[in-house]
Amino acid sequence: MSDQFKALILNQDGESFSREVKSIDKNFLKHGDVTVKVEYSGLNYKDALILKNGARLVKEFPHIPGIDFSGTVEESNHKDFKNGDEVILTGWRVGEIYFGGFSQYAKVNGDFLVKKTKRSFIKRVHDNGYSWIYCFTMFIHHKEY
Repeated sequence: MSDQFKALILNQDGESFSREVKSIDKNFLKHGDVTVKVEYSGLNYKDALILKNGARLVKEFPHIPGIDFSGTVEESNHKDFKNGDEVILTGWRVGEIYFGGFSQYAKVNGDFLVKKTKRSFIKRVHDNGYSWIYCFTMFIHHKEY
């Protein structure tokens, strides 16, 4: 992973709210035990609210939004994931209280991730929309039990 990458950064100073694509250092990512190279990220209603003005969902600034994303594990200290695993994340307050997927890289808690199956296609998950992601995630969890 390169030390520098691009991310959408939200910032707020008093009543002044800004959003800007910036080059940031990987040390900026502060949450989690798995670093994912983000390939796709969805835009849903909650993302739109956050992008407008933080929607009081974001409590700390600067912040990287993006509630849903999929990609490939780049670094992992989590027992269930290794480099090269393709993963999907949706929800878990990622993009709200944790940095999200509107970035070339995301660092998240591995417990929030779902491995893609041999039959799934990461791009198809995001092409078919947000509700499909939930169905897909539920299907994966159902098949594991």
